[in-house]
Amino acid sequence: MSNAVFTEEKIKSICDSVTDIDEVEALRLKYRSKSRKHLFISLAIVAIIAPVAIFTADPIISLIAIVFVIVLVGILWTTMVLPAHKKLKTMFQDKLIRNYIGAVLDNSQFIPDKHHSLDTYYESMLYTVNVDRENGENYVEGKFDKTELSFSYIHTEYKKVTHTKHGTKTSWYTIFQGVFLCADSNKHFAGKTLILPDTAEKYLGGFGKWLQRQAGNPVGEMVYMENRKFEKDFVVYSTDPVEARYLITPRIQEEIVNIKKILQTDFRLSFINGHIFVAISRGAIFQLKPSLSFTDPATLRYYLKDILELLSLIHQLDLNIRIWTKQ
Repeated sequence: MSNAVFTEEKIKSICDSVTDIDEVEALRLKYRSKSRKHLFISLAIVAIIAPVAIFTADPIISLIAIVFVIVLVGILWTTMVLPAHKKLKTMFQDKLIRNYIGAVLDNSQFIPDKHHSLDTYYESMLYTVNVDRENGENYVEGKFDKTELSFSYIHTEYKKVTHTKHGTKTSWYTIFQGVFLCADSNKHFAGKTLILPDTAEKYLGGFGKWLQRQAGNPVGEMVYMENRKFEKDFVVYSTDPVEARYLITPRIQEEIVNIKKILQTDFRLSFINGHIFVAISRGAIFQLKPSLSFTDPATLRYYLKDILELLSLIHQLDLNIRIWTKQ
């Protein structure tokens, strides 16, 4: 996504502001060394024990040998590599990510082991399936220019229990997996408006659109917009059609189409209770990659990318242009 909201000078300033980067790099190298040592030891164990498992005539001894290798390699990983990775990840979050967030957001908070509550998730009305299990991480909140916002990674699931002659089977299915964002809207509104992917028109054309109109939505009635490309990609439901058109201006429609083109993934929004909620289906954010050297400027820019993309989205949706200032 375009980072036009940030100049090259600003991006360089943010990257240069990171302190103690040599300390993080030293810890990364230590972790990499332990990982390689673990791999070498594990291969040696397999080389010694494998002939026993393969050539013994006794299946019990073969099974014991295999279990022994698995357990021993697991113990070595838990005691040798895992603590080093945890220490590196903690320092990466404290020294790099927290620094980045503080550089671009005022009054910022970064809580790695927290995510948005299910109450906030349900409030958005972007997904109406009841959640049976959820997890997430990397909760961020703060103020970007004039906009109060928060975002985090969330994975929600529902379960399906089936009964067969062999017993009960529980299967888990993803509802949403990606970045969930909540931001203060720059416009007053009293109704509820959803912008959802228009899967029906995508596969069924005009007939799909007609079906959607007949079926309705828990939020309200379907609202047509001026932009034909927007209409093809998205469907709007609102309790107040007039207000929906006031919120989703032709320019905002164009920006949403552009955002979808760049993201190339499921992307949906809602205007509810004075907030705009955004759900972007994607992988986790702020993920540590131990293979990347912290002394390489490209690495520092790589880790800044997640934040820049989300804040650029805020900029593209005009949330900082407060023509209708809230009192």
